Amino acid sequence: MAEHVVVEDRGAVRRLVLNRPEKLNAFTAPMQDRLFELIDQALADQAVRVIVLSGAGRAFSSGFDMTSGPGSRSAVLDTSGDLVANRAKLRHLLDLWAAPKPIIAQVHGYCIGMANDIVAVADFMVCGASARIGMPEVREFALPPTLGLWPAKIGIDRTKAILYAGRYLTGQDAVDLGLAVEVVADDQLAARVDELAASIAEVPSSRLAIIKQAVNSWAEVAGLPAATLRGAEYHALYHQVSTWTTATVPGDAPPGDPGGH
Repeated sequence: MAEHVVVEDRGAVRRLVLNRPEKLNAFTAPMQDRLFELIDQALADQAVRVIVLSGAGRAFSSGFDMTSGPGSRSAVLDTSGDLVANRAKLRHLLDLWAAPKPIIAQVHGYCIGMANDIVAVADFMVCGASARIGMPEVREFALPPTLGLWPAKIGIDRTKAILYAGRYLTGQDAVDLGLAVEVVADDQLAARVDELAASIAEVPSSRLAIIKQAVNSWAEVAGLPAATLRGAEYHALYHQVSTWTTATVPGDAPPGDPGGH
């Protein structure tokens, strides 16, 4: 079986590439666990100073694959099990958010549902022009528990306006709103992220860790960790009140979308 997360080392930069392109890099539970494991390994490796998250093929990720296994539509209707699984994932995501090494999200194509939880732990996001970022599943069956940390990053009102409509943001939208720091042509995206990562990697790890903790402390004062963990409860509740319809969400939809979440 092909490795669903590929590791690429470039000096002091470790790139972790989601590698399930035939499914637009939709996550399975083992794929999610493997990504977390590889990030933990990168954090423990003293030779690694910067981590880059990216996706192979036409998209970063279309979210969670709802067709089988843990996280499937039948599984999430088990309220207690759903809540336990959500809390475990969120605690790991918060650990990554607070991790001492910089994490950069490189996003092109679709970044949907759970993919927003993943990029939320990154220190910043760089988008390709093709980026389509959103949580269209809020109209049907799910509410990503971290909300991509959007309320903290772009404000409560803007988050509501986007989620109520279930609409997608372009890469330029993401920059304008403050979700991403830069948007470039897709064919320049990897090179631009490599450039940024290499520049950051020139700084000693001890200094990077202090800078990151100093900045993150402002979000901690604002209650971000507690709000994120509470998202596990809202996520489980949303599954119970959903209709699980197959209605098409207005706007763009990934061809062959496996039902990202």
